[in-house]
Amino acid sequence: MIEVRIHGRGGQGAVTANEMLAEAVYHDGKWSQAIPMYGTERRGAPVTAFLRVDSVRVRERDLVHEPDIVMCLDPLLSKRQTIVNGIKPGGLAVLNYPYPADQVPVGGNFKLAVVDATKIALETMNRPITNTAMLGAFAKISGIVRMESVEKAVMHRFPGRVGEMNIAAVRRSYEEVSPLVPAKPEPVKDEEGMGGGGGYGVIRSAAGWRVFRPVIDYDKCINCKTCWSYCPETAISWVDNKPQIDYRVCKGCGICPQECPVKAIEYKREIV
Repeated sequence: MIEVRIHGRGGQGAVTANEMLAEAVYHDGKWSQAIPMYGTERRGAPVTAFLRVDSVRVRERDLVHEPDIVMCLDPLLSKRQTIVNGIKPGGLAVLNYPYPADQVPVGGNFKLAVVDATKIALETMNRPITNTAMLGAFAKISGIVRMESVEKAVMHRFPGRVGEMNIAAVRRSYEEVSPLVPAKPEPVKDEEGMGGGGGYGVIRSAAGWRVFRPVIDYDKCINCKTCWSYCPETAISWVDNKPQIDYRVCKGCGICPQECPVKAIEYKREIV
């Protein structure tokens, strides 16, 4: 039996990716089991999902603590040693990371491959939703599921034009994923833990969750307070009749640039 653990953040589609992989495995004639795990945290909070694949019916029901394969959809989480905790000796990690695989700051007895899934998602779908942008890389590196089956599962989930864009992301990640390289020999100390904390509301800053940050163009801003009223985390305050963003609270959910009526807020990618 092959056990997989998937890490991501709310809004990146980790649970959906897990379900599509389970369906793709089914199309290959194997048994699969998909388990999501997330609490009450909203968009941007760490999310974990688990997948088991076997040639016979899967009867285990607990979470995956010692995965054969780890997949991470988020480039900031990909820097955390905690995402590979428990990985089996000789296991594989497939990570969304914009730099070469030998620069990933995690270590242990496993191999890893990287792909810039955020870039692929933006260029194929114009959205930083990285789940399907990771599936092609996973299929190529893991070898446990065929690309044809992945594409079939994606089109079943997203029919029509949306499915075609997602298939483009799948195919690009399959082509652009790096070769496997050994991870650093020793585990790396992770001072911030799983993405900066185990739950929103008990950590001092959610900035480590953010892949994109909103930046206000005050020359365009008309002081309408739309961003302030829509912000789900009260990260925007009003100072001297101008919106001010507290980046320690902002998770980069993307709601304010989406709702701004004059497009005065730009969504800029953070430097990983």
